[in-house]
Amino acid sequence: MLGLTAAKNMFRRRMWLITIGSAAAAILTFAIIMLQPRVYTATSMLILNQPAAAASAAQVSPLDAEVALLRSPALMGELTSALGMQAGAAETAGLAEDLSRAIAIVPRAESGIIEIHARAATAQRAQLLANTYADVYLASQLNMSAAGAMSENSWLSRRLAELREDVQTKEDALNAFRLEAGLNSPDDVVAPEPQGDNVQALLQGAQSELAEREARLRQLNDLRSSGADIDALASAVNSATINSLREREADINRRQQDLENRYLPTHPAVQAIQMERRDLDAQIEREVQRFQSGLEADVARARSRVQSLQQQRRSTAAPATPAPANNAGAQERLHDLEQQAQEARALYESFLERYQHSADQSQLSSPTTRLLSGAALPGQPSSPQLRFALLMALAAGLLVGLGAGLVAELFDQSVKNGDDLEAKVGVPAISSIPTISKRMMRQMPPAERHPSGYLVGRPMSAFTESLRVLRTVIVYSKLDLSSKVVAVTSALPDEGKTTISMCLARVAAMSGQKVCVVDCDLRKQSINDVIDIETDVGILQVLAGEAPWRSAIVKDPNSDAHVLPIAASGFTPRDVFGSDAMGNLISELRAHYDLVILDCAPILAVAETRIVVGRADTTVLIARAGRTHIGAMRAAVAQTEAAGGNILGIALNYVLPRWQSYSDSLYFNESKSYYSVS
Repeated sequence: MLGLTAAKNMFRRRMWLITIGSAAAAILTFAIIMLQPRVYTATSMLILNQPAAAASAAQVSPLDAEVALLRSPALMGELTSALGMQAGAAETAGLAEDLSRAIAIVPRAESGIIEIHARAATAQRAQLLANTYADVYLASQLNMSAAGAMSENSWLSRRLAELREDVQTKEDALNAFRLEAGLNSPDDVVAPEPQGDNVQALLQGAQSELAEREARLRQLNDLRSSGADIDALASAVNSATINSLREREADINRRQQDLENRYLPTHPAVQAIQMERRDLDAQIEREVQRFQSGLEADVARARSRVQSLQQQRRSTAAPATPAPANNAGAQERLHDLEQQAQEARALYESFLERYQHSADQSQLSSPTTRLLSGAALPGQPSSPQLRFALLMALAAGLLVGLGAGLVAELFDQSVKNGDDLEAKVGVPAISSIPTISKRMMRQMPPAERHPSGYLVGRPMSAFTESLRVLRTVIVYSKLDLSSKVVAVTSALPDEGKTTISMCLARVAAMSGQKVCVVDCDLRKQSINDVIDIETDVGILQVLAGEAPWRSAIVKDPNSDAHVLPIAASGFTPRDVFGSDAMGNLISELRAHYDLVILDCAPILAVAETRIVVGRADTTVLIARAGRTHIGAMRAAVAQTEAAGGNILGIALNYVLPRWQSYSDSLYFNESKSYYSVS
């Protein structure tokens, strides 16, 4: 089974099986692929915002991290919610699994692009899946970023409130100590001690400043208590930070209105913009609180200033008193309180700056990925594809066809050509007799539509020539031995031995030989059917001594061959072929004819055949190409030799031209020009 020659022979022998198997497999594969439901694929693309340098310095590739997040089951669950398919908790897992099979994430490491391929039964559905999945992922990133910023800002806001209370407490303690000790404020230390008129003027200015700051604080409190919008608060506060938050709020309002017009309230993009809006409102509230705290601190300082000036005015009006004996200790205590207040104020301002920086960063922060392009509506289905179906059909056809041919060749143990007989049986093939096509047989007259009639009607055919080869081998193969009596048998029934016997007799008669065919098959009497005769005297009557053999001879109507048939009621259970009468009959026929052909029953099926082959000069076994099992031929050879038969060789019948090898006689498939018909 190995080698190019064996493969070529296998293909020649199994050409129809390979062709039919290949065609059937190809058609079936093509039909299965093309009859699959149509699937459309839409693709949306994301791109990383992280620089290449930062990505290369990271231990874990940002692209791999993003792909892992995109493939997470939690994101699939969010997608089911966004599509409005989450009918119940029991159905969510199944829907998420279906979506995970319908969506494929394909990263491009060289460009930092992530492709989201969504497959669905309709183009619109595929586009919706791809775009919604991208929106869900971007919204989840925004939510995580906003949640982190909100958590940090919340902690800073609480810390600022604590520090603001600490500053207020320490400044109140400082002002109370000044009033109690009768010490000037730091603003008055550098200037000369003011006189009565100057103190009065400073007191009036401080009172005006206090009134102004209290008015601004009352206005802010009134606006907040009345629920005024951010525009009114911004006008009252006049803060650059709040003005920037107003601009951001206007942008969020515009985007929120657009998203709410396009999507349902449960869509992740709508939920993300709503969360962003809530975060902005919290920032505005914190900024207003910070400004209010600042105003309250300014009011407290202005009130402390007024109280200090009032104390100085009373001191100026009263008679001069000597400075307290512990003035040095009071100054030292005052210095400590001022230092504590300054430190508390510095710490508060540093946290306030950090809070403002965090708020700015949360406004400017962006997710690690952004949408590069949304999914377009697919114009044609991605599967089934005609080219893919054709390639798969071709591959399946070749694979199945060649596999069927190889399996048939491996399991086929029948003889096919002369090579099989030589190699597997050990007996040479003395002739390969081709099969006659039905087309050629139909060209014969109705009465002659059988091989023996075809032989006479087509004397220049390859079939006739192969029978001439068989006669030549029988007559001239052993010049030193007489081979007048030839037993023709087979291993099993229906292998064409009677047809070959009659055709061999006609070829010998047409060649000028005196030939006689003796029907030794008591059970089937096939020769009577071949030449269409009926007789009451046959070989059994001759062997029983009831009639001489010459009176039982029937002449072939189409040639000069003679036939010793079996009478219509010719079967007998007695051993007639082992009798002396059979030996005497064969001796007389040998003396009278140039060639005597004993048409025997199959040697493996009938016991008397083993007696007949022992009385013949030589034996020719008939095998049917593509049918006779090699084991049966080996058994037939062994039985013939055990019975004392001299095997001349095997005639291979029903040989197809594509099954031949160079060891077959004539090699008629390559010698058609020598024959008038094939």
